[in-house]
Amino acid sequence: MKIIAPIALGLFLAAAAHAGESKKELGVARIQGTAAGSTLSGTARFEDVKGGLKMTVTLTGVPGAAHALHIHEFGDCADSGKAAGSHYNPKGAPHGHALKDAGKAHPGDLGNVSPKDGSVSFEAVLPKASLQGKNPVAGRSIVLHEKEDDFSQPVGNAGGRIACGVIVIAGS
Repeated sequence: MKIIAPIALGLFLAAAAHAGESKKELGVARIQGTAAGSTLSGTARFEDVKGGLKMTVTLTGVPGAAHALHIHEFGDCADSGKAAGSHYNPKGAPHGHALKDAGKAHPGDLGNVSPKDGSVSFEAVLPKASLQGKNPVAGRSIVLHEKEDDFSQPVGNAGGRIACGVIVIAGS
């Protein structure tokens, strides 16, 4: 009996400590080309970290040179990505580059990505954004544009939407 009580107490304390841990939520978007027959595809993963929202984007079948990458306001990729709406801009900030100037640009402005042999790997922490907290991206879309973002007003002249994925909560 003397051995069982300390073991039981240890198990109870371990269970209590584990119950206090919170599971980290993750977001994911399955990105698909918007044109019929497009081979462009990939994934975007999102995780709240200290300093903002960590994004990891992997794409294949990406044509040509640089392309703008943005988070758009609606979680809908219908109508060749047009249903995703405008850039995600919760505070009405001007267009810019959120990864380089978070104080001035809105969190939908991710800058440009350039494919190497048709593939893109992109990882960054987006300040002033989160998965579900302040300035949430869950339920919105991530969009790859046909051209690069020239960072002009109001939206950067990036052209049409060649790929789109809805950002959903995937669990932990």
